[in-house]
Amino acid sequence: MKRQPVSISRYSEPGTIADLAAHLARNNVSAIEIETPDGSLKIVAMAGGQAAAARRPIETAKVPVKAGDILARAPMAGIFIPAHPQHPDRAVQTGQSVTKGEVVAFVAAGLVIVPVIAEKAGTVGEIVAEAGALVGYGSTLLKTET
Repeated sequence: MKRQPVSISRYSEPGTIADLAAHLARNNVSAIEIETPDGSLKIVAMAGGQAAAARRPIETAKVPVKAGDILARAPMAGIFIPAHPQHPDRAVQTGQSVTKGEVVAFVAAGLVIVPVIAEKAGTVGEIVAEAGALVGYGSTLLKTET
């Protein structure tokens, strides 16, 4: 029997969100992200009713980004790290040429560090995310020179 894809609307009802948030709190889990073919939902627990002090808002583009301008996107939600902690001197810089498939930065979630791969060859025109900023899955991190 073929399984039907689950719609994000199943999880976006206020009662369901409250139940999920309560479940996270009971199990000492700080966040959950649910993705379906028609959307996604992220619930982040707040410490003492306030957002965690070390967290920053998810980076969003300030102006619409054309697909051709994007050099690299976040492979997962997490904290943007411009260079691997063991090689802080290797951070990508504005004006630097990169090749398609080159590791240009990292995103960290807890102890997991995932490389950010250049989607195409080009020259780094802008580093969109700030070091230490919380970024969402697919967020634009680096843009090419225009």
